[in-house]
Amino acid sequence: MGQPTILVVDDFAVMRDLVVHQLKLLGMTDVQTASNGEDALKLLASRKFTLVLSDWSMPGMSGLELLQQVRAHPALARLPFILVTAEIQREKVAAAIEARVSDFLLKPFRPEELERRIHAALGGQRLAPSVQPAAATAAPLPQRQTVLVVDDTPANLTLVGGLLRDDYQVKLAARGDKALQLCAASAPDLVLLDLMMPEMDGFEVCRRLKADPATAHIPVIFLTAVSDASRTVEGLALGAVDYVSKPIEPMILKARVATALRTARDRENLRAQFDLALENARLREEVERITRHDLHNPLAAIIGMSSAMLLAGQLNEAQNQQLVAIERTANDMLDMLKLSALLLRMEAGDYRPEQTPVDLAALLQRVADESRGICAGRQITIALALGAALSVSGNPLLLYSMLHNLVRNATEASSAGDTVSITLAAGGEIRIHNRAAVPEVMRARFFEKYATAGKENGSGLGTYSARLITEAHGGSISMTTSEVDGTTLTIVLPAR
Repeated sequence: MGQPTILVVDDFAVMRDLVVHQLKLLGMTDVQTASNGEDALKLLASRKFTLVLSDWSMPGMSGLELLQQVRAHPALARLPFILVTAEIQREKVAAAIEARVSDFLLKPFRPEELERRIHAALGGQRLAPSVQPAAATAAPLPQRQTVLVVDDTPANLTLVGGLLRDDYQVKLAARGDKALQLCAASAPDLVLLDLMMPEMDGFEVCRRLKADPATAHIPVIFLTAVSDASRTVEGLALGAVDYVSKPIEPMILKARVATALRTARDRENLRAQFDLALENARLREEVERITRHDLHNPLAAIIGMSSAMLLAGQLNEAQNQQLVAIERTANDMLDMLKLSALLLRMEAGDYRPEQTPVDLAALLQRVADESRGICAGRQITIALALGAALSVSGNPLLLYSMLHNLVRNATEASSAGDTVSITLAAGGEIRIHNRAAVPEVMRARFFEKYATAGKENGSGLGTYSARLITEAHGGSISMTTSEVDGTTLTIVLPAR
């Protein structure tokens, strides 16, 4: 195999540099890079490549979307294309395979794995296992729901049991104590309970069922010839869900049984969803704790060892640059961990930012410059208007993170040819405007936690954290949007 010409596409500069360095160590020196999908397409149109290595998660055009565009081009349809990703989900793998990806490369990876995947892709092989549809198996028949009928009159047991047996598994009991034993042994899905029985009447049976946590959830429908309204109220107060009057009308009985069972099933589904939400919240808190605490030591070790190797002066210039990139990236991760911890304190209301002077004009200039680099290939213009020089007091990292995220969100919502404007006006008012309107479903809850719509991999934390950070600095944030005027975010921070 001759010298391949490789295009590396990744929006993270350090990752691009790492891949290029590893390729050169493998003797593959003809390498070009692009920071986004749009630039990659321009390079692919301008010269011939033998392989594309593309990150999956990129702002604007994702790696999968880039793959789809490459495959749609007749001249590039057979170009080997490897997607680089930190995680693989079954449905995403299926989408990439459908788009005819050559292979996958999981981060982090070693040089030998990179070489193996490249050689396989250039040879027309795919090392990653294909996602095949699950083998078709006969679906098990749904288990029929169980109805317990309790009545001291054998003719009534025979009648009700006969009406329901075609649709449900029916159990019969002629006494209240026997009904309680059956419920304790195996809880039915519904109890049809005669109100007037000797020894233990229906009220007492219902009272005992509702008093036992193991049977309290079972819906109870009373069967009664009693028309006294006060008795009806008494039964409902005990927890019964309905009454069916005697003599029994078959259609009414079946309809009320079906309704009660459906309602009970819906309630159980809601309870299961609530339990799952609680468990997810607990797991999320545990992951956040690990992220904030347990990652500090290894990151600190990476920074320390990088600094020590730089001070030793035993490496060449290229190696020194890589160590500087490693140290810078580790420091960025530490800053993110600190930011996460501060956001939790803001939620609890016990964070007050330090009184460090922050030059808003300089901060916005930095945000605009970095955003222009990201948007260059997408034909999105970043317009910056600094109408006032203003200094505020606060945490520079938090304010930078907030403004950078808000501008990035605005650019991600924009189309080619659009302009995202950033304005600093008198009084500390910052306005960020883009032409796209916020989806209708998002407008009322734009700054709420976990609110997101139509954004792949969106966490719903960006605008929520922006509100927390702004309010912690004594300021305010608001949003206006319409199909005609686009979207404007207004952040007001008190002057120092």
